[in-house]
Amino acid sequence: MLATLQILTIVLTGAAAASLALASYGWAIDNALKKRFTRVVRQGWATADASLTKTANPRKVAAVIDILSKLSLPEEGWQSSSVRLRFLQAGIRNKNAPRDYFAIKTLLTMVLPVALALSLHFTRPDIPVIRVLLLVLLTAAAGYYLPELFLRFITRQRIERMRNSLPDMIDLMVICTESGMGIDSAIARISHEMARIAPDLAQEFYLSALEMRAGATRIDALRNLALRSRLEDLEDFVAMLVQADKFGTSLAESLRVQSDMMRSRRSQRAEELAAKIPVKMLLPLALFIFPTLLMVLLGPAVIQMIQAFSNKPIP
Repeated sequence: MLATLQILTIVLTGAAAASLALASYGWAIDNALKKRFTRVVRQGWATADASLTKTANPRKVAAVIDILSKLSLPEEGWQSSSVRLRFLQAGIRNKNAPRDYFAIKTLLTMVLPVALALSLHFTRPDIPVIRVLLLVLLTAAAGYYLPELFLRFITRQRIERMRNSLPDMIDLMVICTESGMGIDSAIARISHEMARIAPDLAQEFYLSALEMRAGATRIDALRNLALRSRLEDLEDFVAMLVQADKFGTSLAESLRVQSDMMRSRRSQRAEELAAKIPVKMLLPLALFIFPTLLMVLLGPAVIQMIQAFSNKPIP
């Protein structure tokens, strides 16, 4: 019985390690595809090599991942729900990413607590059962929420990068429209020019240009752009473009006003971060710097007072 439990622990631990390795492999493939997109856009819309888009996952591994992911996947229709939208907002467009994500979530929630319970049973049999159950529940909760926190972290970092590069991209669009280009050509042009400086935002504009070239209306493509980006400044920008398209106002003038407003917002955000620095520095000053200064300044005086009152030389 003891040997069987040891073998089961080894198998479950290996399954968890294999799932993490598979997730790292999928993440590397996604990064390679993003770099390939940047090179393709900068080289004049060259056709990407189809071999880079193929994932060499074995069929057996894919079948196991499908079984595990079904335990956590939402009901039918999740592809068009908010779950699918979260991956798009995080910049993850690999079709197998949601399946791998929920498979890893299932493994971390179910396999990791069981492996912990078995390891504690063999290594620390004197631990009370209530404490073991508490550790197992905490491990299961951590395994359930860690992928969620990781996905939110990626989304926030991507939104911050797009927010910082959006005013520069709008300035480039102002130059394109003032030179006589239409809005469709301007979107395609800036996605080509900004692919190296702001790859996330350039990718979103490139997808919007592809939607318009595929037959979607300009308003639908722009609204999909705002939905994928999850950026308030970009939503305001898209609303301005939609209003300019409906009412026939000057597009270049509207873009210039929007660019000035976004630059003002970026300056205000920088000033807000600068104003928060003294408050954030208060805790480290009070806990680490001030005690050290007091020790350096008052230390010799305290030693001399001790020596004076004790009348004994201090070695």
